[in-house]
Amino acid sequence: MAEGTKREQILAAAQALILRQGLRATTMEAIAAEAQVAKPTLYKYFGDKREVFEAIVTGLAVRLHADFSDALDGNGGIIDRLAEALTVKYREIDRVLAGSPHADELYGEQERSMAPQLRRADAATADRVVEELTAAGVKDAGRLTELLLAAAFGVGRKAASPAEIGPAMRVLVERLVGPEFK
Repeated sequence: MAEGTKREQILAAAQALILRQGLRATTMEAIAAEAQVAKPTLYKYFGDKREVFEAIVTGLAVRLHADFSDALDGNGGIIDRLAEALTVKYREIDRVLAGSPHADELYGEQERSMAPQLRRADAATADRVVEELTAAGVKDAGRLTELLLAAAFGVGRKAASPAEIGPAMRVLVERLVGPEFK
């Protein structure tokens, strides 16, 4: 099996295990068993459980940023595109965490770990929003971006269902950006 494929196999198994039983209860031994690899093979790729988790979060962050950027590059005005981009991002997070009784633990752990790659992805997302808001003529785009992204995180985290995310993001963006930018 190719090196990248083995690593991806380990990450997929680890993600499933972590979602099922939580990060604290997941051990390197359990990850190796779930991935059907020997422990030395697992340690060849990852030094400890924290590295495995950071690799999972980083991979997710890269996908989220790409999907977010694609939606932001779509058609429509700034409100339409920004609401869609935020919706895409938080629906994907909801999809990944769906059904996991450990979602709150994992959200908290992700915030604590904040791997450098994750910080860069978040910064790139913020930069894109500032750029788009500035191009649309929105005043104080930097501060508005901080507020939008923080509020979107809360909306995404507290939505009772994936169906609620889109309408809530739309209202959030409309109210914060302002009706003159429709």
